Amino acid sequence: AAEAVAAAAAAPEVSPRTAAIDSLAPALMDLNRRYKDTDPAGLLTCLQTLRKYVDNLDKNSCDEKFQRINCENAAFKTRVGAFEGAVDVLIGCGFKQGEGMLAVEPDFWRTKGMRLQSALNKFDFLIGQLAK
Repeated sequence: AAEAVAAAAAAPEVSPRTAAIDSLAPALMDLNRRYKDTDPAGLLTCLQTLRKYVDNLDKNSCDEKFQRINCENAAFKTRVGAFEGAVDVLIGCGFKQGEGMLAVEPDFWRTKGMRLQSALNKFDFLIGQLAK
């Protein structure tokens, strides 16, 4: 028991930012695995929409308009919300769930670093695979 306590104390703490970054790839893989055979066209539209949200945030990270996504929007509901796991992808990109919306912190632009570019590269890869 003492060894387990010592091991837990020695384990590095994972920051929320690191956890979000580390959650993107598994969320994307899960989304792809879940829909690539059953609804490839829908998955492609979903990934393209997710990519657009992330690209807009990357290019306009100081603009409040792109820091929030209205989850009640009809386009969001059909293109993203209908796909189990798609919201997890956005969370992996730094969005946090709120009341009827997803949003990044107001100072997200200061710390976004390579996170969004890495996400865009992952989207491009999966979209390229589906478009074949």
